[in-house]
Amino acid sequence: MSQKIKVSKTLIMLAMPAMLIFMAGCSRTVDTSASGKTYPVSAPLQAFYDRMGGEVVLGPAISKLNDNTTGQCQYTVNALLCHNPMVAGDESFSFYSLGNELNVSDVSINTDSTDGLIINGFTVYEEFVPIFERFSQTTYAGNPISQVRINYAQQRVEQYFEKVGFYRNFNDPIGTVKLLAYGAAGCTRGCSYQPAVEAELSNPSISLSDLDLMEKLGILVDKSAFGKALDKAHTAADGSLEQVYTGVVLFQDVTGVVRPRPLSMILGMPVKPPAEKQYDYSSGVVFYTVNDTLGYHVPILFDTFINAHGGTAISGDPINEVFEYEPALFRQCFTNYCLDYDPSKRENKMITLTPLGKLYLAMDQTVLPQAVTPQPDPSVISLQVSETLPKVSTSEAQTIHVMALNTEDQTPLSGIETEITIFFPKEKTWSALLAPTAVDGTAVITLPILKNIQNGSILAYKVCTVNAFASQTCTTGTYLVWTAP
Repeated sequence: MSQKIKVSKTLIMLAMPAMLIFMAGCSRTVDTSASGKTYPVSAPLQAFYDRMGGEVVLGPAISKLNDNTTGQCQYTVNALLCHNPMVAGDESFSFYSLGNELNVSDVSINTDSTDGLIINGFTVYEEFVPIFERFSQTTYAGNPISQVRINYAQQRVEQYFEKVGFYRNFNDPIGTVKLLAYGAAGCTRGCSYQPAVEAELSNPSISLSDLDLMEKLGILVDKSAFGKALDKAHTAADGSLEQVYTGVVLFQDVTGVVRPRPLSMILGMPVKPPAEKQYDYSSGVVFYTVNDTLGYHVPILFDTFINAHGGTAISGDPINEVFEYEPALFRQCFTNYCLDYDPSKRENKMITLTPLGKLYLAMDQTVLPQAVTPQPDPSVISLQVSETLPKVSTSEAQTIHVMALNTEDQTPLSGIETEITIFFPKEKTWSALLAPTAVDGTAVITLPILKNIQNGSILAYKVCTVNAFASQTCTTGTYLVWTAP
């Protein structure tokens, strides 16, 4: 067995087990999609069950204690726990290898990679390493039996091991790792329990064709202007989830962020280098600066459309000036889409997106250049924070909203990863990673309920950028903990 651990990026994640324990002590979210008959954990297994995370991690017991070849075993939602009374000490406890019976495996094995924690040719997904360590690696989790998978149908990242499976929902903060419902899938007799939909090994009611990426774009505007969907959501050549619309192509990566592809660039629309400003608003244009003092003149009508439909976070920067593509018909292309102007139509129909989606579908997308999203320098990132509640009681959960903006033009920045730290009395702190900001520049995290904070305390918190930059951008906020007498 070959093992080599990659240190970068995992240090933050190593704090997750402690954070999970802390959050479990403060509050517990009940998934209303889970239902069925549960049982008390049997006495021989109770201490082991509690040590491995109890109901928060393993789920409730869903069967009675039964005998099998391993010993006395009991199903929980996420595992099959066993106790061998003929063996003394910790070695008497184990997790049964349900994964081997569930026909979950990969035939391809990675033997060349040297990055990360590698076991029998399988790389343990970096984000799952902390909880894998918490399960004493192969002792209780078993050997990996799959590479990490991006399950777009169920909107999660997942990896299967012999004894348990791990996953994170796309919309969960990075590091929020949970167990797949191995036990519910493996208990075919004597169990009548339906696990949470998000934890099911395979949910036949969910398919890629049911997804509409436009709904996940994250901008609070009328999205109908981008046109109708020309195909179903599908896995693209680069491994991301993709859907083509009349005027734009959207894709979703492993972080769950949905953004437009650089459609104009991919299709080779005319490009003109930026130039000096010659006209201003009085001439019917807005000058978009893209390189120091250089840029493009954008007609006010186009600028109005862009601002009403997600801003340049959706359109991207201009790539040329307005040109007449047919007599009396005008067009200007931006990185992600093109706009057409037909002065002969009625006012609300003059501006439309160029129907580039059909051209994209007609291309051989396996040879398309894959665009790299440039990360802004930290000096151009401005973070803003706000609280849903100005004060919370000891039975309420606070929600923090984060907005990442470009300092120069105040446009939203997507894909920015941040971390929140709460400062408690006696120099104690609590930290968590947020999901990357969406296309509209926003990210949200709901904090755990804090029951042991003195009434009247003012809690300070700090939000900082992480991972992508050599230096950080931070901002701070406060809120009051107050329970009326």
